[in-house]
Amino acid sequence: MTNQKLISIQRINHDDVEQATFRALDAIHAESLMLREGMKVLLKPNLLMAKPPERAVTTHPAVVRAAIHWVKQFNPSKIYVSDSSGGEARVGLKATIHSLRVSGIQSVCDEEGVECLPLEKTKREIYPVPNPLILNEIVSAKLLKEVDLIINLPKIKTHALTFLTCCIKNMFGTILLSNKASTHALFPGINEFASALVDIYSVSAPQLTLIDGYLCQEGDGPSAGDVVKLDLILAGYDPVALDTLVCKIIGLDPDRVLYLAKAEAKGLGSMALNEFEIIGESIASVRCPFKIPGGKKWSIPFPFPKFLTNYAGRTVFRSVIHFDKSKCKLCGICWENCPVGAISQPKEMKPGKKVPIWNSSKCITCYCCAELCPCEAVDFKINIPRNILLSWFGGAILGIVAIIIVLLIYL
Repeated sequence: MTNQKLISIQRINHDDVEQATFRALDAIHAESLMLREGMKVLLKPNLLMAKPPERAVTTHPAVVRAAIHWVKQFNPSKIYVSDSSGGEARVGLKATIHSLRVSGIQSVCDEEGVECLPLEKTKREIYPVPNPLILNEIVSAKLLKEVDLIINLPKIKTHALTFLTCCIKNMFGTILLSNKASTHALFPGINEFASALVDIYSVSAPQLTLIDGYLCQEGDGPSAGDVVKLDLILAGYDPVALDTLVCKIIGLDPDRVLYLAKAEAKGLGSMALNEFEIIGESIASVRCPFKIPGGKKWSIPFPFPKFLTNYAGRTVFRSVIHFDKSKCKLCGICWENCPVGAISQPKEMKPGKKVPIWNSSKCITCYCCAELCPCEAVDFKINIPRNILLSWFGGAILGIVAIIIVLLIYL
């Protein structure tokens, strides 16, 4: 069995993240990627937004430090720790810098003497997408092709839109700042967006992945969920297999994560875990069911015309945004970052009494507002009865009922 078919699951004992990291990487012979001294290595953490490590929003600084220490063994000429945050319009190009500082990653880089570099501060490059599903090209950092090795450092979190954010979803961070919101606007449907995620991943295609399963998020992830101390480090080469494995560990059906089957079809990896050798802990021994956003999986026992299923997805199962007055500070991040202008500031800026104004007709339910809200004041709920009643179908049913009532009264 080749190294590419090896996956390691290691427990973090007594919060010793470094020991678990070294065990995980040594078990899959990751040193085989370090071909010579003087290599340039890019570590790509999850740096969604400015949140402290204990909130489990970003890759834990202890995992970043452990990865740096492992790479240093091989005498690289340069180690970069780079990402691009979600993009707070209020701070502009300083969004990633702010996130690096608050997350604790900047301090680790300073102490270790490695370069902590926001991707948006590097030169740009237009990358053609190999075998494109929906994107022909992307604009990202030239750094992606200038380094010799990319190590993906994702964090295990549930996600309100894609159900899971880990290996493949983490490389969405190579789309710079608020261009992420623009991508959501271009591909508002989850099926299209899943294709875009796969295309984006395929451009950089990290050679190695080290998963932060130390502090994770369940429920309303990726930024407002509940913290789960999973105490795991996973390592491997195949992003599809690793994401599938994570699904098995947290009790999520991999088929619900649409980008996995698309990535497998594109040749980025395999969902068939029986093809891999899992070293260390077994899946059963570390299984920890997470709260999955979105509630129960809806299924229809018979085929429906595509136009009806599309309509149901856009209307019947449409989310409604809710702002928590007690949490909202009217900071403006949600309306400044909404890719379609569906959120605006209230006429009176009175925190605790007023909340942002949401335009349901413009909203594409991309969840950018929920992801970027520093106060965790944004939530989404699906009210199926309400949505049906407010749809043309519900209107038609009410009209028929009204006609029947009139006929019963006057006949």
